[in-house]
Amino acid sequence: MRTLSKEELKESINQHLLWLNNKGGERLVLINYDLRGNDLSDSDLSGSNLSDSDLSGSNLSNSDLRGSDLRLSALSDSNLSGSNFSNSDLRWSDLSGSNLSNSNLGYSNLGGSDLENTHVSRLYGHPWEITVYPESLAIGCERHTIEEWERFTEKEIGMMDRQALAWWAKWQDSILSYATLVQTN
Repeated sequence: MRTLSKEELKESINQHLLWLNNKGGERLVLINYDLRGNDLSDSDLSGSNLSDSDLSGSNLSNSDLRGSDLRLSALSDSNLSGSNFSNSDLRWSDLSGSNLSNSNLGYSNLGGSDLENTHVSRLYGHPWEITVYPESLAIGCERHTIEEWERFTEKEIGMMDRQALAWWAKWQDSILSYATLVQTN
């Protein structure tokens, strides 16, 4: 695993900002880097590639990571609150023990990720607000236990909203898995 000094990391992020604004620079690509414990709060890292890197214990609160590649990355015990991960690839990443409260995970790919002991209660970026409560899951104005959500038929889901059935078919497994993890931790 490669390393960067804090100065090198800061310069790489500055170059990324130039790249984002079409003013030269270059995209932030730090594959397989040891970035543990860094304060990257309020950073615009959208479109970056941090796959297979170790960001555990870092502060990425209120950062923009839209469309980023974070596959196989370690983000355990990190502060990710208020960050935007929409359309990011988080497959097989370790998010255990991280604070994801008020983060936007809409349309991000969390397949195979470790979400154990994460601290989050609300998911953004979907047509309806999704909130996980200690004993229930609310999607839009519908609030039921996870077991009730699992038992709903296609007809019952379709009657909730005309767009609900197609959306539920795509997101059901991810949302129910996520809600179960949040409620059991």
